Amino acid sequence: MKLLNKRTKQKLVVIALTIIIGIVAPELITTNVNTNTNLSSSASNETGDNANLDSVKFIRTVDGDTIIVEDSNGEQKRVRMIGIDTPESVAKEAERNNEYGVMASDYTKQLLSNTDTLYLEYDVDDDDQYDRILAYVWLKDVDDTFNEENIKNSMVNAIIVENGYGIAKRYEPTVAHDSVFQKLMNVAESNDIGLWRYEGFRDLWNN
Repeated sequence: MKLLNKRTKQKLVVIALTIIIGIVAPELITTNVNTNTNLSSSASNETGDNANLDSVKFIRTVDGDTIIVEDSNGEQKRVRMIGIDTPESVAKEAERNNEYGVMASDYTKQLLSNTDTLYLEYDVDDDDQYDRILAYVWLKDVDDTFNEENIKNSMVNAIIVENGYGIAKRYEPTVAHDSVFQKLMNVAESNDIGLWRYEGFRDLWNN
């Protein structure tokens, strides 16, 4: 009879111990697995990873801060970008529309002109009284939505404000990125970027 070598004997001992522990104290294995899972989840939350943005098909621009998208069910939805505001260009009340609204709308159209897919991030409220989806609209499926460089480079809401075609506007309780929007607006306003170079645009927000 051929004798087992040392390595094989060690493997058999490990297997035997595992079987015994599984029979006598299975809760030890379960506890260990749960602990590892919880730690992994906590680490992910602390770093802001795994944002799980909602992928949608871009259909068209409505105005400077509103777009139409198609969801995974093939339904078209109106999306209002939260945390920002742009002048009106398609309001039912004609007197509310103005040239700055047209310029803001044209800017958003140009920004999204070569876009097929967008990614939506939601806040506390995900729709409003007009049945519009409220979202932060991303050009890329980023992992960390609170990284300021990601916001400046890839979030449409922020890009519009940074380039002076809209303002930062606080809409309680959807305020996750308000501080970044405010900083971007302050820089754009101070440097007459985009529509800030027009006195008429500035007057819109002072009335």
